[in-house]
Amino acid sequence: MFPKKKQRRLLAFVLTAAMAAGSVTVCAEEETQEKVSSDGVVNAESASNYITDDFSSDMIDTNYSVVSQSLSSPYYEGEPIRVLAADHFRPVSGTEIVSDAGYAGGGGKAVKLQIHDSGIVTVDVPETARYYVGVDYMDAGNSVLPLELSMKVNGEYQFYELRDLEFEAAWKDPAEKSYDRYGNQIVPMPDKMEKWQSKYVMDASYRHSRPLAVELQEGENELEISMIEGTMLLGEISLTREPAIAAYTGSRKAEGQNLISIQAEAMTERNASSIRAACEYDIDLDPYEVETKTLNTIDNASFSEAGQKVTYEFEVNEGGTYYLALNFKQSEKADFPVFVNVEVDGQIPNSAFYNYGLGYAKGYQTKTFVDADQNKLSLDLEPGVHTISFTISADPIRHVLEGVDKIMSGVNNLNLEITKVAGTNKDKYRDLDIEKYIPDAIDRLTEYAGTLDELCESVKVYNPKVKKIGAFSSASVASEQLKSLAAEPDKLAFRVAELTTSTNSVNQFLANLIDSLNKNQLGIDRIYLYQEGAKLPGNAGFFASAGASVKRFVTSFASQAYSTANTDESHLQVWVNRSRQYLEIMQKMIDEDFTAKTGIEVDLALMPDQNKLILANASGDAPDIATGINYAVPFELGIRSAIKDLTEFDDFVEIADRFEEGLLVPATIDDGIYALPETMNFWVLYVRTDIFDKLGLETPDTLQDVKNLLPSLQMRGMNFYYPTAGMLAMRNFHGTTPLILQNGGSLYTQFAGDSNLTSEGSVAGFKELTELFTIYNLPKDIPNFYQHFRNGSMPIGIADYAVYNMLLNAAPEIANSWEIYPIPGTVDASGNILRYSSGGAESTVMFASDPEREAKAWEFMKWWSSAEVQAQFGQNVQITYGSSFLWNTANREAFAMLPWKTRDKETILAQAEWINESPRLPGSYMVEREISNAYNSVVVDGKNLRRTLDNAVKRINRETERKLEEFGYNDQNGNVITPYEVPTLERVREILGKTERKGGEGE
Repeated sequence: MFPKKKQRRLLAFVLTAAMAAGSVTVCAEEETQEKVSSDGVVNAESASNYITDDFSSDMIDTNYSVVSQSLSSPYYEGEPIRVLAADHFRPVSGTEIVSDAGYAGGGGKAVKLQIHDSGIVTVDVPETARYYVGVDYMDAGNSVLPLELSMKVNGEYQFYELRDLEFEAAWKDPAEKSYDRYGNQIVPMPDKMEKWQSKYVMDASYRHSRPLAVELQEGENELEISMIEGTMLLGEISLTREPAIAAYTGSRKAEGQNLISIQAEAMTERNASSIRAACEYDIDLDPYEVETKTLNTIDNASFSEAGQKVTYEFEVNEGGTYYLALNFKQSEKADFPVFVNVEVDGQIPNSAFYNYGLGYAKGYQTKTFVDADQNKLSLDLEPGVHTISFTISADPIRHVLEGVDKIMSGVNNLNLEITKVAGTNKDKYRDLDIEKYIPDAIDRLTEYAGTLDELCESVKVYNPKVKKIGAFSSASVASEQLKSLAAEPDKLAFRVAELTTSTNSVNQFLANLIDSLNKNQLGIDRIYLYQEGAKLPGNAGFFASAGASVKRFVTSFASQAYSTANTDESHLQVWVNRSRQYLEIMQKMIDEDFTAKTGIEVDLALMPDQNKLILANASGDAPDIATGINYAVPFELGIRSAIKDLTEFDDFVEIADRFEEGLLVPATIDDGIYALPETMNFWVLYVRTDIFDKLGLETPDTLQDVKNLLPSLQMRGMNFYYPTAGMLAMRNFHGTTPLILQNGGSLYTQFAGDSNLTSEGSVAGFKELTELFTIYNLPKDIPNFYQHFRNGSMPIGIADYAVYNMLLNAAPEIANSWEIYPIPGTVDASGNILRYSSGGAESTVMFASDPEREAKAWEFMKWWSSAEVQAQFGQNVQITYGSSFLWNTANREAFAMLPWKTRDKETILAQAEWINESPRLPGSYMVEREISNAYNSVVVDGKNLRRTLDNAVKRINRETERKLEEFGYNDQNGNVITPYEVPTLERVREILGKTERKGGEGE
């Protein structure tokens, strides 16, 4: 007889097989058989054996709030203990001691740590206690990314936050303002300040606005520091008591008539390069111009994240007591304030300036800082130069964020348990007594709803005037939904999707709540320090505002900045299919670099509609160059002879070598290539490493590894995401072709008009694709993989650049809990792992014109696609607008230089070698549509695969022949006039004069 532990594992494994394959009879013991139905329902006794797992994240179980409550040691109250890292440092890997680091506290000595370096600092403490760790550091790298490191205490992470610590650089704007050629002020490129800074160990998500304390034992302790990103010079480490904030004991009257006004957009420094100024056409802002663009406020979208800090230097001519006021806008969190910590000369003056709430309003408002009794808060300032800083804080709502995290984890666990019991096939006409299998299910739902109600009630202290706070409406909706589910326990199995998987699920509402609470969006126009006798500037009256609006409306008709109507025949005309933010940086780089070197003038214009380029060409209004257009558009232009065959330029082969050859396939027509790739859309494997480590699972390298992994996931109610599940309208080439290519198939034979979908390799690949869903039970429709990956219900999957950007910028709570890897491939007969994937994104094309203009246009295309320019542009965009503006350049060399995480760049470039984009040719839209229809017929409707593909091929060939006739390749009787050779990776290499692929042949 099996031990009970092994019985449970065996039963859980068989249950997964039952869900996928149908009715099964299983022997859990030699004497006992359990019947498992086709939808996976088992009896209550069996269910109790395997509903045991709790997969809550380490972020929840071991975060600082939880761990600090379990510690019994006191907080250290003695004098600071200071350790010079260079004298107490033991390298583990890499690192070096720099003797001339300019660090005043250590005779110039410092420890230099670069990516993957690590070392141990030994500290000796007089007592077992909790200490606050201060660090003197300098960011010595060139990256826009903050320094990122982890810290173990005596060989372990005492709490989750120590896995990801950030130390920001200081940034400042250049002294001179920046203007474009139209006289509009534009956001300048900030400069990184080379200076030593001091910072305590803090939570990287800044849910805690105070430092984090670590527990050290009496005697020697080891702090192991490992660099994750950046280059750091490490000076002194100090162990101290908690940094104190003076208690607020009341305010003083600010006698006098002085008024100090500070323009908020003119920051002295900030801790994130992306915090930037913006122009708003609002007469209540200063400065304000009607005809030109003038930066006059902090862009509220850029000053949004907890921990972001802006600092201003100002001079006080007459010392005394002053009040503090702001002209600001906070219009995102309905009925709820955004909190800031105010520092004067580097210190929070008193507790009244700690977590101060700036209230909600639709427009700009001037408010003086007041205490709970509405008394104006005062500051005592001596004559001379001072600084004032504002840091966004999430500390007052930390209990909400952590509480919601815990509820989401609990809801996810409950969803997994119900799925184990009820199976995957839901029948609304069948009641299932969930309480028989999960006795506390209803109690848990009720508890979660009650907790949400309590959290909503707890924040009313910040706005007691309203009945319900609008910013927390998602929590209220989730609570009502949980109560509704608890009220109908017999229908819970049928409604289980309302917990986590549907677009209107409880966890979706809670995820939306967290996203909205993390976005603070504070815009500041002016800062005032004033005395009682001074008068603050007021808002413009109704008539002045109305007049300004009318004048602005009239002026807008005359504005020609970046307009396609603003043409100069002597200049190159370049239309850009991107937002104005990109154009401003592009135009500045062009004027200062390209035009300065070549003398060729270039006018950029916002592209009205990329789909109307064909009409623009027909009417004679086409530009010289169009860039940022979808990678499929060049074929539509090229087949109509609207754009230039770039292979006609002598140095094309040299320029084309900047890109992966697979990206050139869609732009290939006959013997010509009609576009240069501008960006690429990479597909990689995303893995929640925290969950995989907890379950002891390995990252799959092949598709067979994925299949072997599925029982371990599915027995716990988890699954693998394949990208076709997210393509709800049409399963496009990005999702359907990789497995066809990996199995030796193709979409066409050598010439157009003969689909190759029924070949052995294509059928094998399509079968492999569809069986992932029909046999291996992958989910068929997942509208939002990002949310499932984020909450852990789908801890692994293949996805693209968009998911990468969202995880990096909108899921700070799982930072350092996920990694990317090359996609699992298919092993060929030689034992090589084939990882073919799509990668097309945006392209650049040249419209046909006279030889002189084409030569100038080619010079521009070579300049724009060069590694130096692409890397500089990507860095400029990211420095200026933040990490959400990731520039995914198609230039391999430039991509390696971008300010992205180093390990991620290596993975993306390795996978990029396998890009093999689908060809575009007459009627290819029908191929994409028919493959999608065939997929739905097999996966959703259960149709026969081969018969479905046979019918699809007939429709594809018929439409392809019609389009070949339209473009003159066939005559009206279907006879071939000129064979249309299908573009392939091999054909591109022939055109480029290459016989071997550059990479990607093996693993």
